[in-house]
Amino acid sequence: MKTEIQPQDSNRSEAFHLWMSSPMPMVTLVKTMDVHRLVKVSRKSGIKFTTMMCWCIGKAASQVEEFFMLPEGEYRKSLFRTTLPVSFQFHHVQMDGGQGARFLDELQKNINAL
Repeated sequence: MKTEIQPQDSNRSEAFHLWMSSPMPMVTLVKTMDVHRLVKVSRKSGIKFTTMMCWCIGKAASQVEEFFMLPEGEYRKSLFRTTLPVSFQFHHVQMDGGQGARFLDELQKNINAL
């Protein structure tokens, strides 16, 4: 359920005022994860590694309260459209802008196909 949080009443008040008007308020952290157990369980269960990794990411995010706060909340409704801003960040070693744009196009196609 959506609950509006006033920035001045949250533990992120100072960060809100410092970063909300910044042109690029993103942080990128890189950590080499030990996924040996995940690979082992994936092979044994027959569940794809990527599917299991996505589940682990979602489970971890559900344990950190700050993941439930968004600067602007949820999707936006207008008369004929409902939109959601999506932020997508990737490493340039992994792909170029063309592949990133293709991913976003594929995401939209998957949403439209539901």
